[in-house]
Amino acid sequence: MSAIDDAQEEVKPDMTPMIDVVFLMIIFFVCIEFKVLESKLPAYLPKDKGSQSTVVEPQEQLSVKVYVDKPGTPNYKHGGGPGLLNEGTKRPFRFVLEGHRVKWEVGPKPCFTIGEVKAELERIAKNPASMVPDKKTGQKKLMGCVVEAYPGTYYDDVSKTADVCHQAGFEEINFGGGLGAKK
Repeated sequence: MSAIDDAQEEVKPDMTPMIDVVFLMIIFFVCIEFKVLESKLPAYLPKDKGSQSTVVEPQEQLSVKVYVDKPGTPNYKHGGGPGLLNEGTKRPFRFVLEGHRVKWEVGPKPCFTIGEVKAELERIAKNPASMVPDKKTGQKKLMGCVVEAYPGTYYDDVSKTADVCHQAGFEEINFGGGLGAKK
């Protein structure tokens, strides 16, 4: 045979090593226990909350609602305006809300200043009726509270509310949502 005939001959790779590797992988996956692998993966999931088929007792929580009493008007002190982006940062321009006012409901009681909210929360925290059993320790602890922000409120309103909840002694602070967008 000449060199041209050798070059034109069809090359057939040996598939035996490839088949051996596939069979070894099949044996490996059949023999391995995936539950052992899954138990070694760190998964920080809540143990007492979530979608479970078991019946969970309702937890008593204090509702702290934040409403907009007066929306206020944005004042763009450093230029810009609504819908415009700062060329340097590619973010909307900062503004200060003038005349923005919120009101709160701590449980059923309406409050019109953050000081009133703090005083009411401290009063509730001192009340022995506000203590609920702790499932982990069996002792009494202060009930949790839920800060529910209604449409038109800002992060600043919610963060100030959460801060006074913490200052009053509430350790478990949750946030309500899904109340719709500002119309």
